[in-house]
Amino acid sequence: MHTLQGGTSGDYPVVYRNLMAVALLGAVYKARDDAETVSAAVEKTLNDPLQFRLCRAIAQGIGGDAEFARGTLGKHLEQHPDDDGAKVAMAVSMMLAGNAEWKQWIDNVLATSTDQSAREAANGVIAYLGSLRH
Repeated sequence: MHTLQGGTSGDYPVVYRNLMAVALLGAVYKARDDAETVSAAVEKTLNDPLQFRLCRAIAQGIGGDAEFARGTLGKHLEQHPDDDGAKVAMAVSMMLAGNAEWKQWIDNVLATSTDQSAREAANGVIAYLGSLRH
């Protein structure tokens, strides 16, 4: 299992991995204040918290809230407008939360991206939604 830092999950003590899980589960199950507290603590220990924030945005989308994605990933995308992976994460979070604006993010990646993994992820979202219709 890979961690957000790119190593194996064994690189972190169990208690640390449990904190990450609690933060993400809190986001899914709408325990926003607790999730925020734990997430803030986790993020302070990461060299680059972006991957954790992407996971958190999707978890909050599962919980019906795309505002974290809009705020956090929106700010990231203002500073890094070519981060197509973050655009896909934004779209997924918004889609899961029921926000119809998700489609514009996927369309943007498919129309303009040269990042093959982001394009594959965007196509995967479209294929998944197509499979739900059958």
